[in-house]
Amino acid sequence: MHDEELIGQVREIMADTFGIDERDLPQDPNQASFAGWTSVLNMVLLVALEERFVIRLSMDEMISMTSLERIVDVLRAKVAIGLPA
Repeated sequence: MHDEELIGQVREIMADTFGIDERDLPQDPNQASFAGWTSVLNMVLLVALEERFVIRLSMDEMISMTSLERIVDVLRAKVAIGLPA
């Protein structure tokens, strides 16, 4: 899976989770700078990511996934094994 495709899918999931239009999502959203990213919605986001990509996240991975960049890094490592490029 190409990074652009992965980023697009994550942004779509984030927008759905946060209840906003994807165009209203910051370019590089993170928990510190995006008020809509609450701790409760973070858990919803993580479950949605697990379901979409058919993966299981470790507690350490979950704790580290506080930005779009970090989410993509974690997912890239997990989905690269099972999905074609």
